[in-house]
Amino acid sequence: MGPFDLLTEQHRELEERFDALEAEESASEAEERREQTEELLALLRLHSSLEERYLYPLMARVEGRARAREEAEDHLTMRELMEELEDQSPGSPEWWACFTALEDLIVAHVREEEAQTFPRLLTVLDEGEQDELRRAFESLREELSAHAQVWPPANTAVSAPRWDV
Repeated sequence: MGPFDLLTEQHRELEERFDALEAEESASEAEERREQTEELLALLRLHSSLEERYLYPLMARVEGRARAREEAEDHLTMRELMEELEDQSPGSPEWWACFTALEDLIVAHVREEEAQTFPRLLTVLDEGEQDELRRAFESLREELSAHAQVWPPANTAVSAPRWDV
C-alpha cells in the first residue's frame, strides 16, 4: 500500500457520499439529509486534517511554500462552504447551491491531487519515506476517528500548516 492510497480511498468515499446526497434530491427527508450531510462533513474534516498535517508540509518542501499555500487556500474555501452548508436547511435552494459549490471544489481538488500532486511527490520519496508517510496518515486517521465526536470542531479555521516537515 502506497502513502497516498489512504487519501485516494477517502476521495472515493467522498464521491460516494456526494453522489448519495444528489441521488436523493427529492426523496430524502430533511433529517436524513442532515445526517448524511454531517457524515460527509465529518469525513471532509478528517481528510483535510490528514492533508494539512502531512501532505502540505511535504508539498512545501518539494514544490515550494507558494504551492502548499494554494492548497491550503482551497481548504479554507472548503471549510467556509462546509460551515455555510451546515447553516442551511437541508434541501433548500441555498443548501443545494452551497452543496454544489463544495462538490465542484472537491472534485477539482481530487482530480489535481490524483493526476498531478501524488505522482510528483512519489518521485521524490524513497521507500522508507513512503512507508513513514503512510504510517503517519494511518496513525492520525485512527487518532482523529477515535475523537470524532469532539474534534475537529465544525467552525474551526484551517490549522496552521507545518512547514518544517
